[in-house]
Amino acid sequence: MSSPPPLMSTGDSATPPPPALLLIDDDLDFRESLRLEFSERGYDVWEAGNHQEVKDLADLTRFRFALLDLRLHADNGLDIIPLLLENHPHCRIVVLTGYGSIPTAVEAVKRGAVNYLTKPAPIERIEKALWIDPTDTPEITEQDLESLERHEQEYLEYVLLQCQGNISQAARWLGIHRQSLQRKLKRIGLR
Repeated sequence: MSSPPPLMSTGDSATPPPPALLLIDDDLDFRESLRLEFSERGYDVWEAGNHQEVKDLADLTRFRFALLDLRLHADNGLDIIPLLLENHPHCRIVVLTGYGSIPTAVEAVKRGAVNYLTKPAPIERIEKALWIDPTDTPEITEQDLESLERHEQEYLEYVLLQCQGNISQAARWLGIHRQSLQRKLKRIGLR
């Protein structure tokens, strides 16, 4: 795990600068909750709800950390990772999503995220994911795998409900082939 930022001297007393954290999530209530939690833990918290708001904040501060939602209404959170790293090359980005999947986790890491968590996650785990050294191999627990499978099942159920059980429409919504969706549904016991 990386150590917190070094102390900076300001006159007679040494005080650590608060680490700047950018929260990127389109859910205002969730973002506000995270902002309060991290502010109480001593972070300088900034907020954005979409790609344009991140661009607008790009030059205002040097972000040490970013928590990024995968789905931001019309924006794909993964597309924000290169923008953040271009403007803040040392920013440690953690993707925090309610729609976790192994392909998006792999893609997030390829683009430069240091960690990928599924919601809900306790604040302690989120904070630890921000600080963890990328050369450390994070231990994937049975609980992580179960959580990811549970989220996948819940999301598939949601999509099927929105599509009134129409498999073809649900497959188009998800951007996968109809037969792939049928295999997934059979594997998790929904068909």
